[in-house]
This record gives sequence, C-alpha cells and structure tokens, in this order.
Amino acid sequence: MQLQLDRDSGVPLGTQLTWRLRSAIERGEPAPGDKLPSLRDAASAAGVNVNTVRAAYAKLESAGVVTTEQGRGTFVARAAGDESDRRSGLRDEIARLEAELVSLPLLPHSGAESSGRGARLLSVEELEAARDLLAERVAELRGARAEIVERLRDERRGTPAPRTPARRSSSSRAGARVRWT
Repeated sequence: MQLQLDRDSGVPLGTQLTWRLRSAIERGEPAPGDKLPSLRDAASAAGVNVNTVRAAYAKLESAGVVTTEQGRGTFVARAAGDESDRRSGLRDEIARLEAELVSLPLLPHSGAESSGRGARLLSVEELEAARDLLAERVAELRGARAEIVERLRDERRGTPAPRTPARRSSSSRAGARVRWT
C-alpha cells in the first residue's frame, strides 16, 4: 500500500493520508479483516507524525471503514452482517439506551455489582438481551414520567387528580426503587 503524500499540495497531509488509505481499502488492498500498518510504520511510510496517522485512522473508524481493537491494532472493517458488526451495532444501541436511562428523571443511580469474574466478550445473544432489557426499562420510565407530568399539569389547571395512595413504590427490574407521590 502506497502512503507517499504530496507535500506541495494545498491539501493537508492528514486529509491526503485519509483519502489514500480509504481508496486503498476500497480497492481491496488491504482486504476486509486485514490489519493496517501500526501507527509508527504508517507514519514512517508516509513521512508524517504518528499523531497525523492516529487522526486519519480515527476518521476512518468514525466512518466505519476500519475498526480498532485496543492492544491488537486497526483492521479493515468486515462486510455488513458480519458478527463483529452486529456486536458493534448492539453495543452502540446499548450505549444510547444507557445514556437515555441516565438522563431520565426518577432513576436513582445504581452502581454495577461486580460478579467477581474477569472481563469477557459478551455473545450477540447476551448483547441483544441487554439491549431489550434497557429498551423495556426506558419505555417503562417514559410512561411513568408521562403520567407524572400529566398529573402535574392537571393540578396546575385545577383539575383534581385521580385519588391514589399517598405513597407507594414499585421496584424496577434493575433493583432501583422509584418513589411515586
């Protein structure tokens, strides 16, 4: 793979490098799943700083062209439908749902309990189950919040709210307790 850049061009070296890498990957050299040169090797071949290569790899990763595995390197992304792509998509969905859960009111922060086991890669089925559980919890909390907001609107308008017990609580699937008034 040729990584020589045109220093006389008006295009920044990092942009040229990103374009060169992307076009090589689109031509199939390297092929999906192949490892890209290390940051130092690519920087040496292109005649640029390691940080320039790091930025180019980051741009390609954000575009989904490559994937980076900490401690292993940067690899050309595999075709859609590949298990690693499914895994990545599920992790993204889980992260989005977790972020939404954290931003929702009425959810006390609960720390993750340690299982005492070392870290391991979750299976696709486990990731799907986690996603489904988080989506269900987000839907429950959205509904509960909507009921509370409606009750508050009714109270502000002077419409009496339906009579409910003064305090009751319901436990969520995550073990958190949501207090209703």
